Amino acid sequence: MKSPFFKQQLAIYPEKPTEVGILTNDTLCWQQAGQKQLDLDDVVGASMCNRDETFCLIVHAYPKLKVGRSIHKQQRVLREYCFTCPNSEVRSQWYRAINNTLVGKAIDAEFKPRRLQVIINPVSGRKQALAIFERVRSLFDRSNLQYTVTQTYSAADTRNLVKQMDLSQIDGLVIVGGDGTIHDAIAGLMSRTDAKTAIELPLGIIPGGTANGLSKTLLELSGESYDPLNAAFLIVKGKQQPLDLAAIEQNDSKYYSFLSLAWGLIADVDIESEKFRFLGALRVDLYALFLLSTLRTYRGRFSFIPHPDCKFASSHLLSPSEWVVIDDEFVFIWAMNTAWAAYDMNVTPHAKINDGSMDVLIMRKGTPRLEILQALWRCGRGKHLDLPHLEYYKVRAFRLEPLTERGILVVDGEPVDYSPIEVEVIPNLARINC
Repeated sequence: MKSPFFKQQLAIYPEKPTEVGILTNDTLCWQQAGQKQLDLDDVVGASMCNRDETFCLIVHAYPKLKVGRSIHKQQRVLREYCFTCPNSEVRSQWYRAINNTLVGKAIDAEFKPRRLQVIINPVSGRKQALAIFERVRSLFDRSNLQYTVTQTYSAADTRNLVKQMDLSQIDGLVIVGGDGTIHDAIAGLMSRTDAKTAIELPLGIIPGGTANGLSKTLLELSGESYDPLNAAFLIVKGKQQPLDLAAIEQNDSKYYSFLSLAWGLIADVDIESEKFRFLGALRVDLYALFLLSTLRTYRGRFSFIPHPDCKFASSHLLSPSEWVVIDDEFVFIWAMNTAWAAYDMNVTPHAKINDGSMDVLIMRKGTPRLEILQALWRCGRGKHLDLPHLEYYKVRAFRLEPLTERGILVVDGEPVDYSPIEVEVIPNLARINC
């Protein structure tokens, strides 16, 4: 145990506080048939109440517990500890000390709850976002947060809300929806007159869509299982990481991507299978098999500036200043800013959210159908990168010029104009709870 920096009388309810409790940067200790210890990494907040004319302090924690039969599946579960204090003054001292320690402030500072704007897209994905937030709301309520909930029903709704927010009144933005809603929120931030500072507003993501690639990536990075409650836990803990964004120029317009760009087979499956949404998740697998049976290829020119870590043919390090041009027919090109394209697709396992690069997968005409099928099957586990016809590049910028007349381009899961597109990674532009 580290040297204590706060000590006061404290006892587990209903005992009288005759012993001293100890708070350090990472633990809360008290006497109860020996010394007990609570890890602050699991604590989300403390609150005050009275029980039987006793001054009580409630500490709210969400430790990880194994759920189901899998040794890997863990869920955060509420555990509350009720303590008694000798008087209201000591209780207030404990209240401030614990809550300030959780956010890295001095123990005797005035405690000010973080203020969050929650945006829920109830029509996103399977239309479960509202119910998902209700599942995690109690965690927010126990975390000494102040939050406002607003529902948006379209891309324009989300963009306009974020564009017009008074950022002086909030400390973070929470998105409950899919990757498309996140894209629209970032578009709103970047369309503001104060975009340079607005984009630094910390973003929290609770998965409420279909794919939820960014949420899955953040949970994996944080050592958490994929679950909305675990995602909410990351938000209330408040720790942050920088997030790269990609600046995209197309047809004299500019917008931003946080997740991916796809062209060819991947984009075709994503968009064209929408008409079979009644099949649920099965629609993607079935439509992919259909398109493999009538395999399309696309002529195009893909040019990129390699990231310093990029390797060509697994051995030759490319110069980070030279443009590499690939002019060919492609089965697909898939550029990722995150490791996961969806909660069940570990497409680019070496990708990082703030390494200044996008990771690009390419398959060209001539790849056997069986190998393409293997790539799609294995990418759920991230075990596809050793396939002989799969090319993998880390890039700082790229241009894609489709030379086949018809096709689909998808950015962050949404179709965009089918025309030449330029992408440049802007390192560490945004902030994300992780």
